[in-house]
Amino acid sequence: MDHEAIHRLILFWRKTFFTEPILLSTFIFCFVLALLRHYREKERIFFLFYFLIGILLFTVASPLIILRIFSGKKAAIISEISNTIFELVEFVAFYYFFKKCIQHKKSKIILNLFLISLCLIIFAYFIAINVPSYTVDNIREHSLFINVIEFFFLFILCLTYFYELFTSVPKIDLFKRPSFLIVTGTFFYSVLMIPFFMLANDMIQYEEPTYRILFAFHFILLIIMLITISKAFLCKTRITI
Repeated sequence: MDHEAIHRLILFWRKTFFTEPILLSTFIFCFVLALLRHYREKERIFFLFYFLIGILLFTVASPLIILRIFSGKKAAIISEISNTIFELVEFVAFYYFFKKCIQHKKSKIILNLFLISLCLIIFAYFIAINVPSYTVDNIREHSLFINVIEFFFLFILCLTYFYELFTSVPKIDLFKRPSFLIVTGTFFYSVLMIPFFMLANDMIQYEEPTYRILFAFHFILLIIMLITISKAFLCKTRITI
């Protein structure tokens, strides 16, 4: 990587107060930990794949845009497709996690509906991207909308988990439950990011400095959530307990 490329990378990272390389390091740490402690548990393996996609997002997709290998609409398509794939993999990992955690049949039906709905919305989005009249603003705006939907679904699933947890007879100490660690981190990550992504498109156009600050906050919340997942992975019991 030449001096100019390194300079561009540093300038890009500076916009989010260098939280992105910290986030990438956290994904790498989680991935290595998951490799060592997956115990052939399906839910852990899905999180392992989620960590891998996170690493690829920040080591492959982002540099393509930062180094200006692509520009204009093509850059927007690559960026938002990468982000959307990451969001889908993230939700699928949590889908299998919550599928094991949540016990009520109605809740599991809702969980399945959430996954189907998200997949259909993303499928429609990928088709729309190829339409010539679909502008860069449309690409960005609808990608942010998918973010909001995913976070809303995660928020509802977290509430469902908490409801079942606090309305049943406790069998295990709350703070010894790996699932409680994961859901608590996910709850704050999702609920705090919903309003940000709802306003993000307008903020990019009119309040970019504020947008950069809040986007850095988004990375910090994601780092905290990853730490809670990694702490759960250190437990030798199933992470869905």
